[in-house]
Amino acid sequence: MSTSDCRGLATSAADQVEVDAFDTGFEHFLNYEMSAGNAIKAALAQHPESVSATVLRGYMMMMLETSAVHAKVAATAGSALEAGWGNERERLHLTALGQWAAGDVRAAAMTWDRILADHPLDLLALKMHHYTTFWTGRANVLVSAVDGVIDAWDESVPGYDHVLGMRAFALNEIGRYEQAEELGRRAVALNDEDLWSIHAVAHALEMQGALSAGDTFFDGFMTDDPSGEHRWQAKNPFVGHIWWHAALFPWNQGDYERVLRLYDERLRPASTEFFLDLQNLSSLLTRLELSGVDVGDRWDELGDNAASRIGDHVLTFTDVHCALTLSRTARNDELAAFTRSLEQHRANRPDGFDTVGMDVAIELCRGFERRAADDDRGAVETMLAVRGDLAPIGGSIAQRDLFDLVLTDTVAAAGDHRLAANLARARTRRWPNSVPTWRHYAEAAAALGDDGEVDRANRRAEEVVA
Repeated sequence: MSTSDCRGLATSAADQVEVDAFDTGFEHFLNYEMSAGNAIKAALAQHPESVSATVLRGYMMMMLETSAVHAKVAATAGSALEAGWGNERERLHLTALGQWAAGDVRAAAMTWDRILADHPLDLLALKMHHYTTFWTGRANVLVSAVDGVIDAWDESVPGYDHVLGMRAFALNEIGRYEQAEELGRRAVALNDEDLWSIHAVAHALEMQGALSAGDTFFDGFMTDDPSGEHRWQAKNPFVGHIWWHAALFPWNQGDYERVLRLYDERLRPASTEFFLDLQNLSSLLTRLELSGVDVGDRWDELGDNAASRIGDHVLTFTDVHCALTLSRTARNDELAAFTRSLEQHRANRPDGFDTVGMDVAIELCRGFERRAADDDRGAVETMLAVRGDLAPIGGSIAQRDLFDLVLTDTVAAAGDHRLAANLARARTRRWPNSVPTWRHYAEAAAALGDDGEVDRANRRAEEVVA
């Protein structure tokens, strides 16, 4: 019996019931529903040899971004391949899963490339390629992977909205913000349950400095239902990152009280031990502190979270946030242990594996160590050397901007006021609609005694919110 999924892809499933069970779980996964895991477990309970469900469950486990699952996932993929499960396309998915579990993310992406070359409607391959490529910071590949298949898609194919959302996000990362906004809004209009498409629009608006438009966009998602629960209550932890984006609009407007409310009422309640929560919370607290805001005891739990990750190195972007968190919580011994652990992890990487991001991350960690040890000049030299090389650590342009802020603050602390002014002035070009950016420049100009530039910067800060 021949079976096909909802996009017409041939499967090795025994019957359509098995296919439908996978399609249901996959749709929950695409829409960031917490129910996705249970849906896939139910599919596997009914059909233990379902290749599609086995692969998706393995991918979901890998997306926890902890090395604790790698051996189990690799064993599952290897056993299924050895047993001869699946058709050619499905076996390539099992191969990619095994490569990912072995730590060779680029090899996995190349396997998904091969799948997409023959099966452009394989949305699972595209989604996994998009996810892992994002975390390796390869923006051009992010775009080309979607552009290579998008002509095969239209609104008649289930999941087209997700493809539009991925393309919108990818366009953000190569600076095509207006087109990204247009595509992202189109994706959201087709499916406002897809957090990735919402996320793409948020990126486009922030990168354009469209602060009021960003507030308006998020206003549509702010209201709780009559029961007091938010419409995203059933979403998985990625929802915290959406609230992080929502908080960037008031941060850029200098409305720090509203940022703290979002932190306490939206980001923090959504927080778990998930790696992305540490990124979101530490990034926002750092931005607030660099803007002169007292964040109270909000760092305390983050320090514990970061310290618990010593020895568990999967995403370099998480690694640098752990090190930053430990530095800002004055946990210097644990920061040193974390850096040494990351260095050992780098040394143990097999030949041929991508290590560029780790090399940059290690330098950032060393810079944070030196800053924490009051060696501001040493910290500047270390961080300044890699300031143009941050893309391989992963994350988005908007997320990596945090490290530019930290560098500028470190340069000012080191007393190099001319360099601090240059860095701050450059930020005003990139982020002209940002109150904290202009305030930082005003501080740098004041350190140089340039009253004219101080006045100009303060006027521009006032104009942002006028």
